[in-house]
Amino acid sequence: PSQEVVGFIGTGAIARNMARAAAAVRPFQGVAYALDEAMAEDFAKEMGEELGMPFQVVKSAEELCNISDVIFTQTPGSSTVLEKEWLKESGVTIIASGSDQPTKQEIPNDVLVASKYISDLTKQTSKVGCLRGALQAGVMTEADVYAELGEVVNGDKPGREGNEIIVVDLTGTGAQDAAIGQVAWDKLSQL
Repeated sequence: PSQEVVGFIGTGAIARNMARAAAAVRPFQGVAYALDEAMAEDFAKEMGEELGMPFQVVKSAEELCNISDVIFTQTPGSSTVLEKEWLKESGVTIIASGSDQPTKQEIPNDVLVASKYISDLTKQTSKVGCLRGALQAGVMTEADVYAELGEVVNGDKPGREGNEIIVVDLTGTGAQDAAIGQVAWDKLSQL
């Protein structure tokens, strides 16, 4: 599937960093949604100017999901932020970084079950990530985890293999955070 439209559900500081990281990889059309519409408008304006790419604000998470090829979720709330029926049939990559506490789950269990699920660290996402909810509901086991992110990044396991839902569950690891920070610093230093 295309990777041209990148959606952001939640438009705070993490979303800005995710937009910058995505822009370092390839150009895209940005779509933003947040419960606070003024915050979404600010995000779209600032990121559009900074990255030199078009950004628009949509009225609902459903509208965002209907048109996005890649979806970043980074919200502070404890409820899910999208539904399986909203996702494009041609496949989508969801990068979930808001479920970083045992009380939070951004991605519903039916999406996790239907996805190629990739964790940053399975032992961690099973306790504080989206995987935790699916394990507690009995709809997934740790054996259902396709890969840890490092296995995909270093080529041990392939990433996208067609029109599939991919969920990348990021709860944050010190080593990854440091590596991401270094890459971002290196990219920004070249500007």
